[in-house]
Amino acid sequence: MADVTFPAPPMIVSLRDYDDAEHADVNPVPGYPLVCITPCSPKHPKYLKTGTICSREGINDTLTQYRWRVSAPSYVDGVTKALQDAESSTFFTNTHMITLDSIYFGAGSRVQCAARAVNSKGDPGLELPSKTVTISRKDGICMPRVLGSFGAEPFTAKLRYTGPGDADHPNMIRLSVSIPHRDGMLPIISTRKLSNFELTLSPDGTRLGQHRCSNLLDSIEKVTKFGFITNATRNPNIIGEVEPYQYNPDLRGASALRFYRNLDMDSCLWEFVSYFDMSELVQECGGKIRTDGQVRDLKQSFVSVSVPFYVSYIFHSPVATGGWMHYDLTSQLRLNFVYDTAILWQNGVGAEDDTASLQGYLYPTSMTIRDDGRLVVNFRTEARFRGRFVVSHPGSSLESMVMSDSNPDLTFTISLLRSEPTFAQPEQTWEFISDFGVRDYSGNYKIKLIPCTTTIDQKYSLPIVCSPRDPMTFDLDVRFQQVSDPVPTQFSLNTQFYLLRQRQLWLSDGSMGFGEGSDAAFGPEDNIYGRVMVDPVQSLGDGFNLNIEKVFLCTGKDGYIPKYEPSSGEFGCIAESPNLLHVFKIIDKGAPSTVIADYREVPFDAKLAAEDSNAQSLVQQSGSDGFGISAKPLFMVDSGRQWFAHIIYTVRSKKNSQRGIGKRSITMHQYISAANGVINSMPAVNVGHEVSRQRRAVEDSKNIGKSKGRGTNMAIIALNYTTSQTLDGNNNEGKYEIGKSSDDKTQSPTDSSNVPIIPIAVGIGVLLLVIIVILVVVFYRRKRSRPKKAGAATETKTVTVRANGRPRSVQQSHANKVGKKTKQSDTEKLCKFKQCF
Repeated sequence: MADVTFPAPPMIVSLRDYDDAEHADVNPVPGYPLVCITPCSPKHPKYLKTGTICSREGINDTLTQYRWRVSAPSYVDGVTKALQDAESSTFFTNTHMITLDSIYFGAGSRVQCAARAVNSKGDPGLELPSKTVTISRKDGICMPRVLGSFGAEPFTAKLRYTGPGDADHPNMIRLSVSIPHRDGMLPIISTRKLSNFELTLSPDGTRLGQHRCSNLLDSIEKVTKFGFITNATRNPNIIGEVEPYQYNPDLRGASALRFYRNLDMDSCLWEFVSYFDMSELVQECGGKIRTDGQVRDLKQSFVSVSVPFYVSYIFHSPVATGGWMHYDLTSQLRLNFVYDTAILWQNGVGAEDDTASLQGYLYPTSMTIRDDGRLVVNFRTEARFRGRFVVSHPGSSLESMVMSDSNPDLTFTISLLRSEPTFAQPEQTWEFISDFGVRDYSGNYKIKLIPCTTTIDQKYSLPIVCSPRDPMTFDLDVRFQQVSDPVPTQFSLNTQFYLLRQRQLWLSDGSMGFGEGSDAAFGPEDNIYGRVMVDPVQSLGDGFNLNIEKVFLCTGKDGYIPKYEPSSGEFGCIAESPNLLHVFKIIDKGAPSTVIADYREVPFDAKLAAEDSNAQSLVQQSGSDGFGISAKPLFMVDSGRQWFAHIIYTVRSKKNSQRGIGKRSITMHQYISAANGVINSMPAVNVGHEVSRQRRAVEDSKNIGKSKGRGTNMAIIALNYTTSQTLDGNNNEGKYEIGKSSDDKTQSPTDSSNVPIIPIAVGIGVLLLVIIVILVVVFYRRKRSRPKKAGAATETKTVTVRANGRPRSVQQSHANKVGKKTKQSDTEKLCKFKQCF
């Protein structure tokens, strides 16, 4: 550390006032970069006085280190937010330059720069902050129609087929997008859904794998033939500069000029244009072919192509989660056109010698490694001549063969699997197998095939009669390894990723290791508990947080093993790839609405540890985080598929983790289900409060800083398709586990303790109750349906009387007719009865 310092604080002005800083506006306008002028710069108003001091102190102003601080606009009542370091660098901007790009501030924002002097030897000195300036609310370059409004203006996107007559881009599909601009806005377009802009806009390789057809890729990063960002830095429709230093790469940066080349500052309109062939549009951009029919009597095809399109209007916000506020729009682009067959489909590998009279194309279809480690490659060929390719021919000493430039000692056996029974440009399926196994099969392969031609009038017959010609050579680039670390150390941040079956082990502090628990095989009824933790060797202390942000699941095709190596075009499970059969994003802390909740109506039940109220012991551990999912959806595909789990996480200090997407406290709240109105209790994220943790101050952070604090890691999910499953009596959640754990008692499937007695007793009781009710109803109905006698019902009574001094018993009959009552008293009845005798 040198003892040099600036003789006066730096000052902030708009880049448009760089040449006249003394008379610059006190409130710089939004929409154009700010510049930090030190007193050792000739642009400083007091340079005549301070310049000699800077020279005497030996300060080299070209080596000055800059830092910018920004706060959100003040509230209506005048309350201001505290200044925060602008650390969200993007793929085309840098927050440690002499200028601050206009996307980092808006109308009403407060901005401050800090400059650290550096001497001629390159030793940094003291840092001096500038006065805080407030961005103007009244003036601007591209002001919104309604001041203070939020939202997004509608955009226009068009697809157009150029046709063969286009001089620069023949037979291509032109995608053009027009977006209205406003000060401080950053437009992002992609054919994949946009989310988590803290990751998406960052300079790391995440965006390269996810958004292959997007303006997120710089000209040197594009994976298609053309891209939205080109090497040009000037708009061809604009003559000269609209604003001072508009095209200065030293002040603004070359990558920023390439991006802003698409902005017309006169009309305040963004214009992004790119060209794609049909293969790129479908394979790289996610387009879908709706119809592809042959037009009658013409060698043309009718195509209807549909491409999903997403646009986000992004604004920097120091108070927003992740540092970015965004408005998302989506559209579905469709295009109908007729094209010459096979012109747009350029995914085939052409023959190396374009001057040869014979032509053909080779299309790789699959690639795998057998159990013995030998490489197996399948491909098909299209002969663009009358005849076919053959393995060998009696009339030629040459044979079809495969050679590897990277492994010249490796030999291969090639064979023809099937062929169309015709000589009119047949399609043929081939296979070649390496005779030996090597660890890395990556490299260039030359496939030499023998073309065998026939005459025009010759009909197809067996055995084949044809004339062999010189071999045709096809170059095939292969990137394939047998076994390697799925994620290099520089991307995993020296972390350890485990997949566990036992919940108790998942919640433990990990001090005793995980042993065989990390090699468990999962059954359909198991829960998969993922846990990532910082390598204890690093000794980062309690001042660092490790937070899982995203979790992906994927399975490859034909034995493909995903890896994360952006420099080699490998992105693991993060990005969709032709080599992946299924890719599921099951957890996204920043954009939970974008995850896939189930597969074939079987839920993943994915949940972060912070969202599990019973997992607080894991949440409170510094340097560790976890998640849990159900293994059942993984069994919904063909048996034998190899699944992989891929996570993205951050390792940050406690102070910096509060600005990103950190661990969040969980509270219980009730929500009303829209489907049935039932009130359920579910865990909800309480954004306003942090999880209370007791952490010590940072003890050792020397190993932090070389990376950007974000890492990724992968693990293989071992599935058990054969082992019978038993109910774990100690599992409170009623989950099934395979085998025996260290703290669980193994029970036989026929053990009486496993018999569900209570449900059986309840069922029997309900059945008896139903039978009783049925009997009562039947008896009641029979009683009511019994026929009654006509006339009156007779009631008979026995009465004892005396006649002639002797007692005598007689029977008295009373007529009780329905609807009539007898009004005679009992005395009158008795008198009448006596008179009868």
